[in-house]
Amino acid sequence: MIKSRTCPKCGGKRIAGPHRVHGGDGHHIRVDLPGLSTATLETFTCSECGYTEFYADKIGLRNIRSSGRFVLSPRRGASRVPRRCPSCGAKTRPGSSYCHECATPFS
Repeated sequence: MIKSRTCPKCGGKRIAGPHRVHGGDGHHIRVDLPGLSTATLETFTCSECGYTEFYADKIGLRNIRSSGRFVLSPRRGASRVPRRCPSCGAKTRPGSSYCHECATPFS
């Protein structure tokens, strides 16, 4: 959604964000990683239908890449090279079963 600037749910073009999400104690909601690394979450929201996606901020994404736990690995025989979505052209993660940008399922 943030790269295509289009809502995958309704096709709307008015995307608001980034906005930080706050917990009940007034602090930003974070993803806790092993050790001391964290990732602060930001949201982007379609102003037409309300669909919202969460993203880690840049520092958090770096922390996830270095300290995150990766439980979803590519299927056996699946390509480890990123491919492009046939619908929107976004790069997809190796082994993905759908496009994380536009939600198009892969066969």
